[in-house]
Amino acid sequence: MREKITVHFKSLCLNRFFTALVATTLISLSFVPQSALAQSFSPSPQQIEQFKNLPRDQQEQLAKQMGFDLSILRGGAQNANSDTASNEVDFVAREVDTKEVAGELAKQSNIESASAKLEPFGYDIFENRQEAAKPASNTPVPSNYVIGPGDSVKLQLFGKESGDFELTVNNEGNIDIPELGPLNVAGTSFNELKELVKQKYEQQKIGVTPYVSMGQLRTIQIFLVGEVYQPGPLTISGLSTITTALINSGGVNNIGSLRNIELKRNGKTVATFDLYDLIVFGDTSNDARLEQGDVLFVPTAQNIVSVDGEVRRPAIYEMKPGETVSDLLELVGGFLPRADRNSLQLVHNSAIDGLTIKTISSNDKAAVSQRLENGDFLRVPAANQEFNNAIIVNGAINVPSIIAQNGLKLNQIINKKTILSNTDLSYALVARKGRFDKKTTVIQFRPEEVITGQYNLELQAFDEVLVFNRVGQDVIDGAASDITDGDIKASEDDLKAGDADFLQKIESDRFTTKAFESKDSRDFSRKALLAPLIARLKNEASSTLPVQLAEISGQVKFPGVYPIAEQFVVANLITAAGGVNESAHLESAELSRVTMNDGVSGVKHQKVNLLKQLALSKDEQIAIQSKDTFSVVRIPQWYENNVIELKGEVVFPGRYQVSEGETLSNIIQRAGGLTNKASIRGAVFSREELKQKERENIDKTVEDLRQQLANNNLSNSQFSKTIDYQNATDVLDDLSKVEPVGRMVIDLRRIIDGDSSADILVKNGDVLAIPNITPAVSVIGEVFVSTTNMFDPALSVNDYIDLAGGAREYGDTSKIYIVKANGSVKVPDSNFWFSSGQENVLEPGDTIVVPRDVTNYDNISLWQGVTQIIYQTAVALAAIGSL
Repeated sequence: MREKITVHFKSLCLNRFFTALVATTLISLSFVPQSALAQSFSPSPQQIEQFKNLPRDQQEQLAKQMGFDLSILRGGAQNANSDTASNEVDFVAREVDTKEVAGELAKQSNIESASAKLEPFGYDIFENRQEAAKPASNTPVPSNYVIGPGDSVKLQLFGKESGDFELTVNNEGNIDIPELGPLNVAGTSFNELKELVKQKYEQQKIGVTPYVSMGQLRTIQIFLVGEVYQPGPLTISGLSTITTALINSGGVNNIGSLRNIELKRNGKTVATFDLYDLIVFGDTSNDARLEQGDVLFVPTAQNIVSVDGEVRRPAIYEMKPGETVSDLLELVGGFLPRADRNSLQLVHNSAIDGLTIKTISSNDKAAVSQRLENGDFLRVPAANQEFNNAIIVNGAINVPSIIAQNGLKLNQIINKKTILSNTDLSYALVARKGRFDKKTTVIQFRPEEVITGQYNLELQAFDEVLVFNRVGQDVIDGAASDITDGDIKASEDDLKAGDADFLQKIESDRFTTKAFESKDSRDFSRKALLAPLIARLKNEASSTLPVQLAEISGQVKFPGVYPIAEQFVVANLITAAGGVNESAHLESAELSRVTMNDGVSGVKHQKVNLLKQLALSKDEQIAIQSKDTFSVVRIPQWYENNVIELKGEVVFPGRYQVSEGETLSNIIQRAGGLTNKASIRGAVFSREELKQKERENIDKTVEDLRQQLANNNLSNSQFSKTIDYQNATDVLDDLSKVEPVGRMVIDLRRIIDGDSSADILVKNGDVLAIPNITPAVSVIGEVFVSTTNMFDPALSVNDYIDLAGGAREYGDTSKIYIVKANGSVKVPDSNFWFSSGQENVLEPGDTIVVPRDVTNYDNISLWQGVTQIIYQTAVALAAIGSL
């Protein structure tokens, strides 16, 4: 009864206090504008302490009326500020230079240069962090967490009384429990704290059950010393561990130990942490939680070991005393599949034996149980990646490029299912060379005989089967082209440097796993497929073993260099080259053979009748020897498609096949002769080879004149004026555009009349154009209007020029010439310019040319020749174009 009266009395007092407090506060705020009330009101520390003693519902009512956040009641204004401060922990950003760390650690290695290229293991955990590592906000507080000043405790009451309080541990280690007074909790564990509060309420309150949880945790300060990146004090969260502290401080320095980190408390070492346990195994059992005033000491790394080669994590490691090779192999994550586990190379340096190297096997328990010491270097080499039972298949066949031998025969590879439509069924090879053989044996066979069952061969490991394409692309470059092209007699037996590199690449990869990466060779030509084999045969050649290669040229489908197979005769070489062409002269081939007479090399030539040779049995044919060259010549004049074209006024114009020695008069007769409208004097005869020669001359002339034009204005010769650059450029541009005609001046009248001295032998590509009779005279060149006028024997050269408007400013009237209808050029004397009716001056079909004035140019004759080329070509093209 007495306790009830006491509780009632206290409650009554609190209610009266609350009423008075609200009234006082409202009066003090009555002078504050309502709009700024919420922002301006900030409870004093004394008011907050009074508010905290009120029941929860009254706290919420008061906060609502006053317009402030109820959260400030949890610990007061000062504690609210300290909450923010408590979240602030130290953090050191670090960019780890792994090369620098590796260089420093490698100084401990017996092979410093190789170790310096490795990564230092474990240092990446300290690198490139943007913020401090913190315990997760939802992490449960462990029961053994030690309470200290700065921690806040949440207290909830249930039963007769209810309330929600956040109590802060003050500097004296006390918390102020509402209505019960202070309670010293510093140094107690979280479990002990809950028990103390429970006992407190059991002793002083009836019907009230407290529930205690941790609120905001305090920060603590520890010290880092030794080989750390940044030694000194470090502020961290109260739940931080050794790992958290190391990461936030930047970690260990270049020579610090990752495996022997000591935690010292009150002058004693209470824990030793191995960071490898966390990095390699994910084990945090020894990652102790830190307390205020703890010291982390990082000694120097004492046992540095390097691992290189075919392991998952080649790096520089720190080993603990007594750890073995087996322990190291566990740290590196094991071997890669290509590692040679029986040939581990361990480099060790001892005071007694000095620097030594040992080869150990990972399967040898005694060997991997030996202890590692500072400076040891372990290399795990790659095992031999060469298959010991493989066969290579290349070319026009649909099978994998590398297959297992296992008693395989040719007919299991070459059959109707694997042969392609473009496979050469007459020629294929097996290049046989065992792993330890010095010489390659070449076996030539016909795939068609394998398919029909006439031939078969059991294959051996390291055989290479080459099946060729009948039409494969013949474009190869680089060393492969150098090897397969050229004259075999003139080449050296041994390989050049580039060829040797090509062979080394091919040979080292052939029977390894890299064979699976090889290009699809189904479209390869003979040269592309044979290049590696030819290179190998050249490399095998010696003074006792001549190079086993022969060459065939001429009228065969695939001329080139071919391997000399077993029992290799003329027929085999012809087959290798794809057979002879239709144009081959089978009765007159030539075999050239290298001979040695009195130590001097020579060449012996032998005529071979292919018809007779191929009719003989294989045993009777000529055997092909090293460096033989076989030439299959062409049938003379074999189906040469020599054609001449007749245009214009011929009875039957068109294209005519011509034979060797046929003349122009014969062709005209075959075409039925000329029509009655033909202008014999105006005939234009052109030839391809002359056209090409004209093109070369024009190009050379243009280049020479452009050079002269560039130099002329610099020379300022007193005998020549400065060339009008635009005028000269126009002339050269006109010349560049000239299309060569290849015209040859002929006397067609004499040819038709049967004068053999005027007749000519025709060639392939010749063209004879015969225009019709046009009784006119043309005027071109530097006149105002180029015209064509009816021929009038009464008119002179000057008269025709006047009819064209006369010569222009740049016209050179002193160099006027006449291009006759047959293409010849006549330069009239000045006596004829103004006279008419003079014999043989002007005739129907003639063209008068007024050239450009080039008297002011250096090298006048050259410039005159240029203008003459332009105008003569124009005349010829006009005559041909009129047909």
